[in-house]
Amino acid sequence: MHPDYRPQSDRTPVHIGYALMAVSVFTAFPMLIAIIVSWMNRRKAIDPLLIAHYDWQIRTFWVNFIVGIIGVILLWVLVGYFVLLLNQLWLVYRVAAGWYFLANDRMP
Repeated sequence: MHPDYRPQSDRTPVHIGYALMAVSVFTAFPMLIAIIVSWMNRRKAIDPLLIAHYDWQIRTFWVNFIVGIIGVILLWVLVGYFVLLLNQLWLVYRVAAGWYFLANDRMP
């Protein structure tokens, strides 16, 4: 067996998670489905690559959620709009980077 061989495990739930997170840039509801998919499959995952991607998705959700709440609270001082914009840009980066790393068999 080649030393770089990595068994192909089922990556479909990870792809679904990234797709739902990408859609959630426009509406927040798919993010909830993505986090449920990630949590459910994280427990069953054996491949360290998939575990890392599930952790990446879960961490992305929580940071996005907390910064989103802070941004909404700060809307009354108009700084919140900037915080929410940066939060969405950060979400786009995390989804794009995670999906890119998954496609190239790399840890996020």
